[in-house]
Amino acid sequence: MKFGKDFRTHLDETLPEWRDKFLSYKPLKKLIKNLQPDGDEGADGHPWFGLEEWFVRVLDEELEKFNDFYVDKEEEFVIRLQELKERIEKLRAKQRGAFTSDIKFSEEMLEIRKAFVTIHGEMVLLKNYSSLNFAGLVKILKKYDKRTGGLLSLPFTRRALHQPFFTTEPLTRLVLECEANLELLFPMEAEVTDAGSSEKKIARSTSKNAEAETLSLNEDTDDICRSTLAAMKAIQGLRRASSTYNPLSIGQFFHDQDDCSAAVTSENSGSNCQSTLHSKDVDQDSVNSGD
Repeated sequence: MKFGKDFRTHLDETLPEWRDKFLSYKPLKKLIKNLQPDGDEGADGHPWFGLEEWFVRVLDEELEKFNDFYVDKEEEFVIRLQELKERIEKLRAKQRGAFTSDIKFSEEMLEIRKAFVTIHGEMVLLKNYSSLNFAGLVKILKKYDKRTGGLLSLPFTRRALHQPFFTTEPLTRLVLECEANLELLFPMEAEVTDAGSSEKKIARSTSKNAEAETLSLNEDTDDICRSTLAAMKAIQGLRRASSTYNPLSIGQFFHDQDDCSAAVTSENSGSNCQSTLHSKDVDQDSVNSGD
């Protein structure tokens, strides 16, 4: 399966509000196809001067779109994660003060868990957003150079490497912080069992409702999980390093990137993403054939 087909599949399956934030891959391919081939003259019989400058402006608009969306989402995640931590502290204070019932406490903790699972899935999806758009951009640049005989790929790719949308270290730290909170807080059975008889009731209640909670979490995070799987399928073959060095090889850019995408697990997400991931391997050669 070619990259273009995987890219279209991901757009179809991603969160609806994210779709217009991705690279305009198909329109850019059509635009390049309609350009005059290397050495050909324009419609007026003269070479098309300024073509590269014009195409760079087109790609700059795409970079601006990526950066605006990525930075906005990253800032949103910082705020949402902090709010979740504050909710936990307030709930614990209520529990210590015996101002909440066992049932209400369990319900509120489940809601917090759902919120953690959701934001974790969206963070991983944003990591894939970065990788997928960068991969598509590299392919578009190679198509442009092949069509026009230009040498735009290397300088523009180097520039893209330093754009906010591809600077994912802060997002990686947020993902790890979210996972640490999930592992520390859920399930809470071991923690509350040692705290007293009242807390033991909560533990038993949580245990009895575990299956129902898991089903609820699966339903609430299904869209995010499906979107993430589609993104990972599209970039799976692009994240490995090439067997021979090529400065424009996509694998070179991902070789040193941490693979936070793999962090979507059934343990942390409350869903069955991991088993699905292993059952949906992509033919590496067909992905790398390119489109």
